[in-house]
This record gives sequence, structure tokens and C-alpha cells, in this order.
Amino acid sequence: MLSQTNGIRDRFIHPLHMFAAALLMMGALALPAQADTITSSGTVTGISTLTGTANPAVFDSNFIGAGLDTVSGYFIAANAGTTTFTSLTMFTASGTFTNVFAGGTLFGTFTESGTVTGTNTSTETIHAVITGGTGMFAGDTGQSTNTGTSRVTSPTTASFTGSYTSSIMTVPEPSSLALMLAGIGLLPLMRKRLARGRQTA
Repeated sequence: MLSQTNGIRDRFIHPLHMFAAALLMMGALALPAQADTITSSGTVTGISTLTGTANPAVFDSNFIGAGLDTVSGYFIAANAGTTTFTSLTMFTASGTFTNVFAGGTLFGTFTESGTVTGTNTSTETIHAVITGGTGMFAGDTGQSTNTGTSRVTSPTTASFTGSYTSSIMTVPEPSSLALMLAGIGLLPLMRKRLARGRQTA
């Protein structure tokens, strides 16, 4: 009678232990799959080129340069947009940007405001919205703020030197998602084992 009771107990408790283990494993596997926010900073230098349009206050603008990020390292920076002089000393700009790192690319949009501070110099503040990426940045989003100084080097070009801070929301790695889904997939199996244990008892 005692051995029969022990057998019934084992058939009932063993599936419960497996079910609990599956829940714990799923929770552990889900942790790496959570999104994370990474903050970084860095510097950027490069050359801006302005091309006149039919409106004397509006210019097509292009920037090409390089930067060094404290987290992701060296990158090539490029943007293209439109610069509008709202007065003799104030201007705004907007457009799109692409930053190319060794492991992938970040891209998005930017807005800029600037003030002419002296002969051939200006200070600028650039707000960028990261809308996506490729490679190790696939699916990432975020924002950054860049402040710096431009100095006119020719009638159509200016050199820029600045620094920035950024915040990037990363997405789970595919491997982490696969592990999480595998953990979730064990739940129906554990439920069936539990049901069979109860029926046998």
C-alpha cells in the first residue's frame, strides 16, 4: 500500500516539478530578450557643402565626416538636407543622416539650429532621431544631440567640429528571441504531462 501511494505521489509531483522548471527556464530565457537602452557620447568632424537654390536664403546642404563613439567606435558620418537662413545671423536645417560603423549602420532624421557668432564662424545644435539600423543596429531606435562650431573654409564649404550624447533603444537579438520562444513552447508539453499525471493518479 505504501509503495502504491509513493507511486501515485511520484506520478503527480514529478510533472509539477517539470512544469515549475519550465516556467523558471522561460523566465530566465526571456531576460536576455528584453530591450535595453544604451547611452554613449562621442565627437564628430567633417565638411559641410552648401549649394544655392532659386531662393537666395535656401541652400541644399551635404555633410561628410568621421566620428568616434565611446561604445561603438569609429564611424563615417553623412547627412543631406536643406539649410535656410531666417536672418543674417540665424539659420535652420533639416534632413536625413547615416552613420556607418564597422558592425552596422544607424540612420534617421535631423533638425538643426545655428547662429553666426563671428566672422566666418557659427555655433550649431543638431537634434537627431534614430529611426533604424542595419547589422548589429538592426531595428534600433533612439536620439542624439550634437553641439559644435563651423568655420567657413570657402564660399561653399565649412568645417565642423562637435560632440554629442546619444541614447539608443536596442531590440532583442534573434538568438535570445529563439531561446525565449523555445521556453514558451515547452509549456503545452508540460501541461500535457501534468494532465496525464493527474489522470493516472
